[in-house]
Parts: sequence; C-alpha cells; structure tokens
Amino acid sequence: MTLDATALPSELLVPPQPLIGFAGLDITKSSIHKTIWDTFNNNKRPERGTVQYKLLPPNYEFPVSKPKRASYEWYHPKGIFKRNWMLKHLHVLPAVVVLFQDLEWNDPQWSEKQLHCASLIQSLKNNLQGRNTRLALVLIQKTSPLPASEDLFASERAASLTTSCAISAKMLFILPHSDHLSGYTVRLESAFLEMAQSYYSQMSKRVRMHRDQLTSAHQTLRIRHQFKLGFISEMRSDFSTALKHYTQAYSNLDEIQIKEANCLELKTLAGFLNYKICKLMFKLKIPRDSINHFMNHIEKYKSHVGYKELLFEHYAWLSVQYSAFAELFCEAIKCGLPALQTQHPGIYFHKAAEYIGKRKEAFLQCCSLSLSPTDSEMNNATTKPTNLISDFYGIRNTSINGEFISEQQIISLVQDAERNFNHSASIITLLGQAMAQFKFYKCLRFRKKLAIDMAEEYFKCGDHAKALTLYSLMLPDYRQDEWNVIFTEVLLKTLRCAFLSASVADFMSCSIESLSPNINCDQKERIVVLENLWKVFQNVPPVSQSVIAPELRSSWEASLSAFKSPITVDLEKISGLFECIVSFDKAQIKNDDKVIVKLFIRSKTDVPLRIKQFSVVLSDGVENVKLKAINAWSFDSLGELRNNEFNGKDFPITKLDADFRVEPGKSYKILFDSESHQFLENIELQVSHVEIEMGTDRHYMVLTKATKGVNRPFRNYNRFKDLIDNIKYNPTCYVVPTFHLTTQNNQMQQMFVNEFFKVACSVTNTFNVFLQNVGISITVPSNFRNTVFLATDLTPNRQKLLSHIQFDIGELQMQGNSSIVYYVFSLSEANIELQQKVWYHLETSRPRLNSEHSLPEENTVPNKMEKFPCRISSNIKIEVEDGNRLKKIKEDVIMFSCVPEFKFSGRFYTLNRQPLLKAYRGENFLFRANIEVQTPCNIDILETYFMCDHNLNQSPYSFKRKKHSNIYSCGDNIEDIILLRSNVCTPDWVTQNNFEQSRDNFPLFTRFRKAARRETKSAIKVENSNAVTKNLNTKSSTNAAIFGGNLSSSQISNMSNSLTSEDGKLLADDVAYKDSNHVDTKAVTKVVYNRAKDALQATGHCRGFIKGISLYESASNLVPFFGVYCIKWRRTGYKDENESKFIISGIEVEEPLMNIYCAIEDKMFVKIPMTLKIVLNNPTSKVIHLIAALSNTDSFMCSGHKQLNISIFSQSEQELIYNLYPLKVGWQNLPDLTLEYNTQLDPDRDELQQSLLSHLVQRSMPKKVFILPPPKQHSLFK
Repeated sequence: MTLDATALPSELLVPPQPLIGFAGLDITKSSIHKTIWDTFNNNKRPERGTVQYKLLPPNYEFPVSKPKRASYEWYHPKGIFKRNWMLKHLHVLPAVVVLFQDLEWNDPQWSEKQLHCASLIQSLKNNLQGRNTRLALVLIQKTSPLPASEDLFASERAASLTTSCAISAKMLFILPHSDHLSGYTVRLESAFLEMAQSYYSQMSKRVRMHRDQLTSAHQTLRIRHQFKLGFISEMRSDFSTALKHYTQAYSNLDEIQIKEANCLELKTLAGFLNYKICKLMFKLKIPRDSINHFMNHIEKYKSHVGYKELLFEHYAWLSVQYSAFAELFCEAIKCGLPALQTQHPGIYFHKAAEYIGKRKEAFLQCCSLSLSPTDSEMNNATTKPTNLISDFYGIRNTSINGEFISEQQIISLVQDAERNFNHSASIITLLGQAMAQFKFYKCLRFRKKLAIDMAEEYFKCGDHAKALTLYSLMLPDYRQDEWNVIFTEVLLKTLRCAFLSASVADFMSCSIESLSPNINCDQKERIVVLENLWKVFQNVPPVSQSVIAPELRSSWEASLSAFKSPITVDLEKISGLFECIVSFDKAQIKNDDKVIVKLFIRSKTDVPLRIKQFSVVLSDGVENVKLKAINAWSFDSLGELRNNEFNGKDFPITKLDADFRVEPGKSYKILFDSESHQFLENIELQVSHVEIEMGTDRHYMVLTKATKGVNRPFRNYNRFKDLIDNIKYNPTCYVVPTFHLTTQNNQMQQMFVNEFFKVACSVTNTFNVFLQNVGISITVPSNFRNTVFLATDLTPNRQKLLSHIQFDIGELQMQGNSSIVYYVFSLSEANIELQQKVWYHLETSRPRLNSEHSLPEENTVPNKMEKFPCRISSNIKIEVEDGNRLKKIKEDVIMFSCVPEFKFSGRFYTLNRQPLLKAYRGENFLFRANIEVQTPCNIDILETYFMCDHNLNQSPYSFKRKKHSNIYSCGDNIEDIILLRSNVCTPDWVTQNNFEQSRDNFPLFTRFRKAARRETKSAIKVENSNAVTKNLNTKSSTNAAIFGGNLSSSQISNMSNSLTSEDGKLLADDVAYKDSNHVDTKAVTKVVYNRAKDALQATGHCRGFIKGISLYESASNLVPFFGVYCIKWRRTGYKDENESKFIISGIEVEEPLMNIYCAIEDKMFVKIPMTLKIVLNNPTSKVIHLIAALSNTDSFMCSGHKQLNISIFSQSEQELIYNLYPLKVGWQNLPDLTLEYNTQLDPDRDELQQSLLSHLVQRSMPKKVFILPPPKQHSLFK
C-alpha cells in the first residue's frame, strides 16, 4: 500500500509515445515476418520518430468502449484520476492497427485471400467498435511495385481489394521484402505516425469537448481532463501545450481544500503533475523555472501531513518527490544542462535520504503502541494491504469482499505494509547516489559526511563489516584535517565496528591510535582499550560491557586463529603517540668502522606501553638493512638526555627484553650498531624508518615511523616545554671511499696553441694491495670538441687526433707505479679542462650485505622513503661485479693553460706599396705577413713558407730578414713579403671539384657553381684598408692540420684584401663533425699530417688545393682564399716540431682593362746605362688603340720613343723598351709613363675608361728607384 501512496507509477515515468499495433505477423513461423518486425521494433535511429510498436496476437482483446455520457450534471466521480488510464493508452489500446498479409498481385488464389483479408479487417472493426483507432492494410510482396499509371493490373486489384475490405486507398500499403527493407519501413513508419497523430488529435478534441461541458461543481473532473489533455499532447510531441495543460491542472488542484480524507489523493496527484511539469521544463530548457516550481511544490505540501498515525507516509511522499526530481535533474545534465556546486542532483538525493530517515523514525514512533485486540482480529491472513488498492490514485478501498473496513483498520494495514519496507537499504541507495554527485562536483568535504552517514546506516542495520569499510576509508581524511572532535567520534565508531565484526587488524590499529593524547578520551577509557589490545595479543577475545553475545565471542576466536601476524601501523598517521629522533653517531665513517645509530624516543600518552623490540632500517638508496637495538638508557627528562649527549655522563643501562616498558613522561635513548664492512664505500646511509614491535610472539604489531632526515622548516617552540626537536642529530652518514691509486702530471709548463704538448702521467699504487685491470682514460669535454685534441703517437702515418684516449696498464703490484705519455693539442687560447678517469679491479672476500642483518622477506616493511639523492658529492664510484669483485673509478679534472704562440697579421699591397682593395687577373701584387712571437719561453723558428692556391702563381721576391734558425723571444717580430699573381677572375675560380672533373673531360669553368658546404668557423677576419691590423684570435694546426671541412658563408663573406687571419679549423675527412643541428656525421679519429705540404693536393710548386677544403660561393658574391701561410717552430732545446698555419683570405679578382708589366734591373749605378722594359698585354677580346708617352726628368737621361701610337690585338702584347742613364745618387723619381686611348681610332672610349686606365698605370709602374754610387772597378777603369 505504501507503494501506491508514495512511489510514482512506471507509466508516469516513461515518456509517452504513440502506440501502433501490428496484426497478422507470425514471427515464430515466418522468417520474413520476424525480419519485418525486427526492422520496425529494434532499428531505432535518432532520425526516426518516437513510436512504440506492439505485436498483437490473433485473438487479442481490445478494451471495450464504455458508453459516453451526454451530461455530467448529476455525475459524482469516486476519484480524480483512474489508475488504468495511462496504462491503457500506453500499452493496451493502439492508435493505429496495421494488418500485414502475404498477398501478391498475381497470386493464383487471389479471390480466396481477398475474402480472407476482408474478413480480418471486418473483425478488427468489430473489436474496435466505438473507438477511433485507425486501420491500415500492408501487403507483403516480393518485388517492388510499379507506379499505378504503368501497372494497370495492380491498380485494378488494389481497387478491388479496398472495395471488398471497405477501406480507402490511403489505408493500403505495399511492403516489398526483397531489398531496401529499411527504407520502406521508414516510409511506412512516417505514414503510421501521421495516422496516429490524427487519432490523438481526434481524441484531444473529444476530451476538450467533455471538459467544456463541466461546471464549477466538477472541479475534480476538470483536473482529470486537463491531465488527459496534457498526456495526449505529450503523445503528439507537443510539449509546450502539454506543459500548459499540466500547469492548469496543478492550479485547479490548488483550489480544492485539503482535508485528512483527501490529503493522500491530492498529494498523489500533485506529485504526478509536479513530476510532469518539472520534466517538461527541463526538456524545454528552462531549468530555473523547474527548480523554482519544485521548491514551491514542496513548500506548499510539506505541512499537509494527513493522518497523524500515518506520518511516515508523508515523509515517504516527500522522499519520493526529492528522489524523482533528482533523477530528472540528472537526465537534464546528461542532455547538456550545466550544474553548479550549489545546485546539483546530489543535494536532492541527500534530502530524499534524510526524509527516508524521518520516515523510519516516524514509523517506529507510530508503532510504539501495541495493537488492540480488535486490530489483531482484523489483521489476519485474508486481509492484506494490497486489498486496499482502488481504481483511483490516492484512494483506498473502504470495503473488502463487501465488508466495511474502519479507518483504524486501514491505518493498521498501512502500518503492516510499512513494516516490510527496508528503510536502511533505501537510505544507503540514496546516499550512494548523492555521494557520486558530490564527488563529481568536487564537494569532497560533504561527500565525506555522506560516507559517514552511510556507515552509520550500515551499523544500524547490523552490517558491521560494510560500516567498518566505510569508516576505515574516511579515517585518513579526517585524520589529515586534524579536527580532533570529529576524528575521535569516527575513530571510536570504527573501533566499535571492528569489535563487532571481529576484524583483528582493524581492531589492533584503531586501538593503538586510540591511545594518542589527541583523541578525546579519559585515562580509564584508554586503559580499557589497552587491556583489550593485550588480550588480542595474547590470543584472547576482547570483551565489552555493553555487548554480550556468545556468537561474537566465537567469531573472535575464529578470527584470531586465522590471523597472521604482524600488522604494520604507520606512526606518521598517529600524531602525538611518540616523539622520536634518529641520529647517526658520526656524519662520516670509514668502511672498516661500525655504523652506530641512536634513537631518542618519548611517549606522549598517559598509559605505559610495553615494547617487544626496537629496530631501525638503514637504506643506501638501493637496499635496506635492519638493525636491532643493543642497549637502552632511561632519563627522567630531556635535559638529562642532552647532558648525557654533550657531557658524556654515565647513566645506568636499561635492560632490553620483552617486558621493556615506555613510561609516560620519560625519555629513552636506544643504541643500534652494525658490523664493519657491511656497506659499500662511497654511499650515503639514511635511516629509512624506525620499527617498534608491540605484542607477544603469537600476535604482535609493528609501528613504523619514517625519518626523512631533514629538519622541519618550522618547529614548535615553547619556552615552558622541553621539546625533543631541540636535540641535535646527524640525519645521514657518508661512507668515505678509499682509492688506492694516485696520479701526478707535469703541469708546471704552459702549453701553446698549435703545439703537441707532451704530458707525462705517473700512476702509483700507494697501498699494500694487489690491483688488477688498472686503466686510465683522458677525454676532451664536449665544450672543447673540435678545438682540443689528444694524441698518443707523433710518428709519421700514425699521427691521429682523438677526443678520447685510454691506456690499459694491467696489473699493479703493491707500492708499484707506472707512467704513460700522451699529447694535448689545442687550436685556441683557453684554460683547458680534460676529464681524467682512473679505474682498477679489487678482489674482496666480504659479501654485499651480511645475511644476519638483511631484512627477511616475511618481515620486510615497505620503504616509504623515496630514493634520496646523494648529498655528498664524490668523484669516486664503486661498481660490484661478480659478487666479490669491486671496480673503483675515480674521475678528476686536469687543467692546462694554453697561451697563443704567434700574433699574425697580413695585408695585400700593390707593387708601389699601396694598400690593395681588389686585384686584376694577371696583375702582380704583394702579400705582407707580420708575425709577433707571444710565447713566454724561447722558441726556434725553423722555416716559414707560403702555399698558394691553384689559381695563383707565386714568384720569387727578394727580401732581407732575420734567419729562421735564430732563437726568438716574446715580443720579437718577423716580416715576410710574398709576390703573387692571379690566373683567373673570381667568378672563374677553379675549385678542387672542378679540377677533378676537368680530368674526366668535364667543363672546367662555370660562371656560377654551387656545392654543398659544411659550416666551420671563420678562417680570416677582414679589416678595412685604413684599419690597423688586428691580432690573431685562433689558429689552425700545423702538424695536426685537420683538413676536410668546408668554409662557411660567414667565413668567405668576411674575407677582404686587407686582412687579419684567424684560424681555419679545417675538418678532415675522418673528423668527428657535428653540423648545426648537432647530428653526428662521423665519429672516428682525426687525420694528422706531419707536414703541411702533405695536406696539399699539389698542382705546381708550392701550389695546389688543400685537401678537403672547397670554395663556398654565395648567390651574389664569390670570395676565394689565396693559400696557407706556414710557420715551422719548436721550443728551444726540444726536438718535437710544430707547425702553425694561417689561412689567407683572398680579395676580389676582376677582369682588367689591360695588364702592365715593368722590368728593371735589381741594382742601378749612377752614370751606368740601364734598361726599362714595359710590357702591355691586352687580355680582352677587342683591339686596344693607345698613345704612349714617357715624360722627362732631371734624374735620368732617356732614349727611346717618347710618344708612340700603339695598337694591341686581342690576347697580344706590346713591349716598350727605354734606355735610362742615371745622373744622381739616391732615391730618384723614374720618368712617368702616360697611356691614353686613341679616340680617333676608337671613338667609343669615354672619360671613365680613360680614368681607369690612368689608375691602372699609376698602380703598375714603379715611382722611385735607388741609384747606387759607381762601383770601384768602374771608377778605376775611368
């Protein structure tokens, strides 16, 4: 009966859908019929309409239509809304009945089947007499029908069939089942839905007509008709109209006065209407209106209780209202409605659970009085609560089998029905739904409160195991909040549940936590808890004064017999039970020393605790080792303990046994130690955690406390309390490693750039141990790669540059030593750091860990501490190989100071000693090299020479300078002048690749050539013609010339005529090179050339291509390099020779207008004739017409053509020879040569070309010569 009064019927909860009945389908015998039925019923897609199908059996009985009333004037209804009306229109009475028949147009038995079909249609019409149900006939055929205009035979038979069945042509449909069945079903469904809409529209008109006939005296009938109109509108999917009718019905319901007699009916109908209104408001996207309507609905009917004896029924109704609205809220959220923390379904689920609790309390209060004898006689087996169900919602029968039932008897029957209702299960279900919603909307604190409520409900219904599970899950959260009042209540309830469910582990853990002073219990209660805990330790069931049950004692005995010790309790969670500090005796120890650990502990509870054993677990980051206590000292205060630590005052040792007690208020120092050689060297030990065992050998628990070994940033300070935090301690202990080898290098001298610096390293065994597999390696760090190199052999053809070298010394006897030699080479000035690694193997007889002290698997407590980083850095590493074999590795950094050996600068000049910005093809020009020695010690310069590019020619040039065999000191300067001539212009510059192709008959010259280039550092830095020559920054190697790389665009673009040379770090073909994306292309050794000439692919004398260097040409400009200037040198008194190379960046070479060469004698004497020879060369493709003239001077007498018209053909030359007679001694000006274009023969020449020609003459002709006095022989002869 309670269900009738409170729960919403299922037909109200489901969304109303038009009902269409299918007749004539035999799905059990015909597969075609089953396929058709499945296509209609199961294939529900979103694009298809909301239709409900019902398969009608052959003998289906339709509800009989009742006679319609002409007037409601004298009609008094027994109730507002009938119970079976919604059920009838949803599942019983179809809006459309569709008859399916297998009938082909050309069926040989057409007449018989036509008559059978007509009889079936007539039978359906008879059964539906008085109803407006629509009929339809569907013919199942094999083939698709043709249009009526094409298939006259089918049209005739269709007309005959509709006539015999007395139906219209719109009610006849064809369903081919051969193919595209789903498409035909969608079209048929649309037609059926249209017919159903017509049916419900007609039905709505009929109900509206009846409503209009009502008077004000029929208020209940108005509510009924408005509800029906709203329901029918829902069937038609007209939700706005449905909401309008439901709202009107709800307003009409408010006009009826509520009394005890009709309270249940009105609340029931109000609940129905509220559900429909709220659901439609959510569907129409007006959630605020839905929530407001629900709150007003509850506020309106919350005070209408009804019969006081049935107060629980009112709370049941309120609970159903809240839970139903919560479900609607959830569905709306799934459809996209956003919710907030302050407004979500969990609030309403929780409210529904609260009203179920009030329902339970009200029921127990109503049933507190015993039943009267009259009630007992009435409540027999023949009178059941279900007999009270009437035909109307909210109304109970007042007579059963013709016998009248009094009001008190009805109340008794309702109470009997309520007695069978499971209140706790309903509360738990609603709380679970509320918890899920509060968790989803991040209301975690309230979710915890709901979990506690659920646990209490489990406890009330006797399910102590589930209550214990929920309490245990909530304990960590409330423990973390440190709200002691709430936590105490939750903890004590958990302890009681553990006692009632005979859970040994939970009982032990809750009991030990209950002893904490933060738990609000007095000392007597803690003593009782401690006594019960020790009973469990002694395998005796605990007792309780309030619970005496033999079955509980037997449960405890079974649990204790099956329990396996120990259990682990984390003291970090039990705040305030113990104060403890763990400290190592020393911060550093040697490997042969014992590890001593001290534990300072004090109990904060007010009851004594008996401890079975103390242990500490040490960790080296990989493995754990457990140490057991060996001694203990007891102190009355922490002041005595600190005095003992600082002053070393002796105190009596307390015996450590199974009866050791930690008294309240006292402090204790516990001592632990380990064996020597138990840990590896070069590790940092840390106390992972402390273990305190309580109990007996039969049952015991392990209390663990993690020690992170780090002082807390903020400590509690109280001047009136003696805090254990004030004790100083060592959180870690470092095992200092022992390394048996020492190394010594000759680092007294400075090394120079481009020098193979010899390093002698001595490796000595300073201990009385035998060392095996001794080795040493030297590595160049990544930041010095391609700048600093290593070498082990400088002999020809074996000289290689490496970034890593290794020497395997082998065995080394006691007190023995060994020496190694290697070379360090640097291309730049820097403080070089090399990584030196020394290693050896050592046999040891001790195991990794002592088996007596390593943790057993069954007693191992999980290490809660993460792997800690080693806070003491050490350059010694130890690896364990093959159990008892150790490998020790020591890493050091070797420092070298590398200083430059030379400062190099160079500039280009014309033959007149003027700075040269660009050269002409075929023109002679000078390269002047200036070298300044910068070494702090003396060096011997053995040789200097210049290797020019293949595109240049180098000519002998007379120049006096110091001999290279001289010894040079810091600050000494060397000057060298080289005469060069370019064979080609810059655009036609021949590269190594072009030269190789020319050998294979490929075209040698291409105007613009492009090739892939690797980026290297700039080879030569440019300076302007008027700038001062700069010092060299870096240099390329000599003996260690590393060739094979390509110059980058930045290198070439920075090259100019007046230059300062930087190092060309030229990478060889085998060099380990990384491009700009740091992609390793090769990782092999570097090729070293003993002589610079070996790195040259010679194409002439001191002329050729440097191996691996290719010219980079950009899209707009091409800048070549002219060669390499080499200096061969060595330290004074040493034999190892070194070479320094400087890549000389070239200048632009252009096509000249003319080449002018001048030849004059080396030595000229006064009054002795000399010859001046001038050669004019025409490199162009045109004839040049010139006028040549030689001016007069006071210093010389001249004979020859003073003015001459010259015509020079293409690729030809003209010689001008003059005899000069010097008249004066000293520097004298030579006669000036003047060349002008002959405009009469060549009128295209303009002033600009004439100016260029004059400039060419000025830079090509010498201006002055030095005239010597007459030689002695000549004077005697005269």
